[in-house]
Amino acid sequence: MGQEMRTKGLKSVGHAVETESWTGTGDLRSGVGPGVGMWLLVVWCLFSVTVCFGQEPDTQDFQRVTREFGELSSWQSRQGYDRVPISEKLLLGIPPRREGFTPRLSVTEVYTDNVFLTADRRGTDWITKISPGLNYLLSGGKGQLSADYSVESRIYARNADENTAASRHNGEVFGLWTVSNRTTLTLFDRFESFQDPTEQNVPGLLSTFGRTSINLIALGVKHQMTPSVDFMGSYANFRFSVDRLGAIDSSTHEGEVGVRVRESRRGRITAKYRFRFFDFELGRDLRSHSVLLGQEMDLSETLVVSGTIGAVHVEPNPLTVDVLAQVSIKKSFENAIYELGYMRDAFPPSGGLGQPIVGDFVRASAKVRLVNDVLFDAGLVWILSDTSSNDFTVHTLKWNVGISYAPKPWLMARLGYDMFDQREDILGTSADRLAKKVSLRMTATF
Repeated sequence: MGQEMRTKGLKSVGHAVETESWTGTGDLRSGVGPGVGMWLLVVWCLFSVTVCFGQEPDTQDFQRVTREFGELSSWQSRQGYDRVPISEKLLLGIPPRREGFTPRLSVTEVYTDNVFLTADRRGTDWITKISPGLNYLLSGGKGQLSADYSVESRIYARNADENTAASRHNGEVFGLWTVSNRTTLTLFDRFESFQDPTEQNVPGLLSTFGRTSINLIALGVKHQMTPSVDFMGSYANFRFSVDRLGAIDSSTHEGEVGVRVRESRRGRITAKYRFRFFDFELGRDLRSHSVLLGQEMDLSETLVVSGTIGAVHVEPNPLTVDVLAQVSIKKSFENAIYELGYMRDAFPPSGGLGQPIVGDFVRASAKVRLVNDVLFDAGLVWILSDTSSNDFTVHTLKWNVGISYAPKPWLMARLGYDMFDQREDILGTSADRLAKKVSLRMTATF
């Protein structure tokens, strides 16, 4: 859960892992402790990745024998990479599917009316971003390995003290290995380090000032026990740290096991148990237990719906049980794709909070090809984060629109507008932070 959806999630060359996030943040200049705890909302978005596994094909190239559930036949589907016109690949954020190394360079000019996302004394600025990157892909009959790294330098027209040659680092590694025609293993690691408090990954989070570093590593296994029943297991670790006096580092461990039953060609049921252990550098260590039951239906080749219901218990709160839920609808047409989703989860307290934080997420997105080489995109995210005692409430609204143009298969330009509004009521202190941005980004792939 701007930077759009490319950076903010896994982009595994169209056929492995996909998760999307949104750029947004808040402010923590008052030093309120719950800001670190709100970062745990990231964990749900990062851990809840959809992993699509394939079987070993007869050819030397790695590809699926059959289409997995939820892979729409639209030209905009990442799994339908070979059907996408070459002029559209950059528009969709899909890098060229090329073995070996693929370098790229992005240059972005941004105007913002609230450079530090403050509630008052807002300052405008022009920011020039220069970001070189390198992608690597290796694939074969039993799987694939991909890696990506980029660094971003920034030049502020009015806030020269913020200029730095390495404002942001992003690194990502994904590996998939088909052990047999019944068992598949996956490995994923993502590292991110950034300094700008206005460009964190998920809106609704209170930002921290200083260089923030996060790292997520996840291991997964899927084993086909019978032709219609799969066993799934995973372990993930999420590390969060801030280079700032008084900041509290944390590490979150998550284990998950589940069974998926393919009840028909178009639908399947999944039952899961999830355990999370939250290890804070300072303060109490906390745990949560969740049980989830999900139903997925492929109503047609272009309409997919899914829903999950469950419950979570956060320890050491003996009487606390919160409802978990998730619903999504994804519809594609010949030249457009739309998605609408809702999610609810609970997270342990931190800082001065003595009770779990509950987050409600609503997300909508659309991509429409207007004419050849021109794509319109729009997105909206609304988040409510609060506690039962109402001593912590954060309302977040973010929306963005953009037009992308790819005159050449290796060149893409995007003009975008972003609005971010965050209203906080924390321990009796209120703030309303509003920021708007206009950006023009040029990306060349070599």
